[in-house]
Amino acid sequence: MTTTIPMVSMDCASAVMDKAMSVPMTEFGTEMLGVMLKDQPHLMRLISFLLTNLIAEGKDEDTAAIDAVQTMCVVGVVFKAIMTQIEADEMEISEEWA
Repeated sequence: MTTTIPMVSMDCASAVMDKAMSVPMTEFGTEMLGVMLKDQPHLMRLISFLLTNLIAEGKDEDTAAIDAVQTMCVVGVVFKAIMTQIEADEMEISEEWA
C-alpha cells in the first residue's frame, strides 16, 4: 500500500500556524518534541541528529539551543499541519459515507 502526504490546504496551514503562535515558542517546540518522540521515534532520531550536526554545530550552547528550538518549531508546524490535514480528510470521507 502506498501512502502519500496530502495536500495541506491554506485553511489547515493557517489554523495550525495560529495555534502554534498562540503559545510561547519553547512551549510549542517542547509539545511537538513529545508528540513526535511518541508517534515518530525513528524520524525524531533523524531530526535530532540533523539538529545536532547541522543546526547546532560550532555554535555556543545558548545560540545552538535557540536555533534548535526554532528549527523544531518549524518541523512541528509542518508535522502538525500534515497530521491535521489527514484527520480533516478522514472526517470528510466519514461524512460522505454517513
